[in-house]
Amino acid sequence: MLAENLTAIFEKLSWVLVGMSLLGNIFVIKKKVIGQWLWAIANVGWVSYDLWIGAYSQAFLFFVYLLLCIWGIYAWTRDEQKQKNQE
Repeated sequence: MLAENLTAIFEKLSWVLVGMSLLGNIFVIKKKVIGQWLWAIANVGWVSYDLWIGAYSQAFLFFVYLLLCIWGIYAWTRDEQKQKNQE
């Protein structure tokens, strides 16, 4: 029973993650760091979801995406700070 309820919750959550991923992409296109943050949060959800359904290779992929988001957040934030210091 619990497993069925969690599966239903994860299935609904997956649509929230889809929305967050797409919204993150829109912000990245506009060169806004919030897009990287949205992707990072969504990727945590995707890793959890994929582990739950047993899609281990996809969970690994989204974990790597999460690491890339962290790198992107760091790089973009650092670049923004450099630009502010030059002004």
